[in-house]
Amino acid sequence: MRSRCRIIVSILLLAACDTCFYAVAEHNPGIHRVTDFGAKGDGVTDDTVAFQTALDAATGDGGGVVLIPTGSFLIRGNLVIPDNVALEGVWRAPVRGEPPDQGGTVLLAIAGKGELEGKPFIEMHMNSTLKGVTIFYPEQIRANPPIPYPWTVQGAGKDNITILDVTMVNPYQAVDLGTRPNGRHLIRNLYAYALFKGVYINQCYDVGRLENIHIWPFWDIDPQSPLWVFTRENATAFIIGKTDGQMAHSLFSIFYKVGIHFIDGPIHDENGEIVSYAAGCGMYTNCYFDVTPCAVLVDAVMETAGVSFVNASIMSKIVVGPRNQGPVKFTGSGFWATSDLDSHAVLEGRGTVFFESCHFNDWDRKRRGAPCIDANNRRLIVTGCDFPTNRDDHQIVRLGPRVRSAVIVANTMPGGALITNNAPKNADIQIGLNAVEPKPNYVTEWLVLAGFPNPDVPDPAPGAPTRAGYDTDYLTTLGGEANATVTPDTAVDFTDAQGNTHRITAKTLRADTRRYINLRRAWDESHRVAYAFTHIYSDRDQTACFDAGMNDGGKVYVNGELVYSRFSPLGQQCRPGIDLFEAPLKKGYNPIVLKVEDGGGTRWEFVLEVYGEDGDPLRTEITP
Repeated sequence: MRSRCRIIVSILLLAACDTCFYAVAEHNPGIHRVTDFGAKGDGVTDDTVAFQTALDAATGDGGGVVLIPTGSFLIRGNLVIPDNVALEGVWRAPVRGEPPDQGGTVLLAIAGKGELEGKPFIEMHMNSTLKGVTIFYPEQIRANPPIPYPWTVQGAGKDNITILDVTMVNPYQAVDLGTRPNGRHLIRNLYAYALFKGVYINQCYDVGRLENIHIWPFWDIDPQSPLWVFTRENATAFIIGKTDGQMAHSLFSIFYKVGIHFIDGPIHDENGEIVSYAAGCGMYTNCYFDVTPCAVLVDAVMETAGVSFVNASIMSKIVVGPRNQGPVKFTGSGFWATSDLDSHAVLEGRGTVFFESCHFNDWDRKRRGAPCIDANNRRLIVTGCDFPTNRDDHQIVRLGPRVRSAVIVANTMPGGALITNNAPKNADIQIGLNAVEPKPNYVTEWLVLAGFPNPDVPDPAPGAPTRAGYDTDYLTTLGGEANATVTPDTAVDFTDAQGNTHRITAKTLRADTRRYINLRRAWDESHRVAYAFTHIYSDRDQTACFDAGMNDGGKVYVNGELVYSRFSPLGQQCRPGIDLFEAPLKKGYNPIVLKVEDGGGTRWEFVLEVYGEDGDPLRTEITP
């Protein structure tokens, strides 16, 4: 009983303290509410005057917080957040689509329509904060081009500007902390579909910070829309000029013309006149620039410090321009290609470019002969990187005539160390210890019987295959699928669900340029089963190692024994090594049968490599 009494008393005391806290906050001269100054939040009444009056009242009290409740607040004019004032709404997560239906605090921006260089929607001053709001332009259109607007948020040339937990649904230009000096800025948790420009940083002479900024087209979710075309052809997510020691973490953009652009930033005097240009430096970690013609574009970075990317994901390429003087570094980063990408890196200028512990994939898909790294800059260092390709013509690095020194050492280049050196004869080019793999021992020719039905099972038992062809033996007339003997003249009949009889004749299929066997060439229908036959020759009894890939699933028989099986209810992409197994071989020829079933989709294929227990390749023959 005493314990219960103590608990009840504690709860009452806490409640009393909480009440006292809010009572104090209610009368704290540093706390203001826009509704106390006449703001309606009904999406119809112009709340500009109410907001600005509240902001001015806060600065008159020596600074403070202006609170905005939930609602849609129409702002037909412009707002100024004075020194030492925070404008704070109710925001818990980024919104998507039309924000008035999403809840939270929404500011409806109207001013500046059609004026690219007009007043910003919100101007921020010394030690000011914008927090917890969603900003939406109700008069913007999904068109090519969209309607220009001035910057949504712009720094007034003061330090310690902070933007926290903000969604900008459709700004033409999102955040400008570069037209005027804005040192020690902090932007954290900004989500924006910037139609033309995202975040602009310049003239920051004391370390600024960018954290968790997500820029992507979430207002218009149709990739074929004219607005997407405008963004892909014109927009830049991040623009970075003169900034000393910028610290950036978790930046993301997708479907922009340029992900992040490093420029020679214009330096203005007190009258706003450009008096010089200067480049910046900074550290960028865990950044992801997805699906873009150019992920990182470097016009210029600071000569003494440059920029460094660690743990970056780059889906396209980086371009370093001819005027760059500073170092550009990528460590532990991954590069992969869009369908039309030629090179992952195109390098010019006098600055050193570093790639350390990076991996590069799928460049030059169009087979134009482009290298992964096309270097014509003064210095290049490539160490500990992986270039996973088996293409015979897949060029890794091309050194141009402006290269004066290069180190390309200790990388893995499975397809060959294809490095073209067009550097001058007196250049110091160090190339060595690059690991090249032996060519994979793909089985490139098979006898195939393809086209047997593979219908869905109406009510499969838990854990049982959901497609009937996986467990149906269509080769009983040949002694069963495990022991069937097939020649180029073999034919098999089957009866479909309608009672019609079909005959399948063996075909010889050869691998495509990827070394895959494309079963669509044998039977251009989905939900089918195929059998592929050949013989593996071994000069002794041994255990063979197999690296296979089957789309979507299947079984493997060697010498009449089931040695591997896999069923994938949702399908499985075909890649070498997805299916790994071993099987005993006898001296001489060993028949192998692959049963590959298709569950739908655009691809139906398989790939197989075979090696002896010592790792050496084993040869195969269709008819020994």
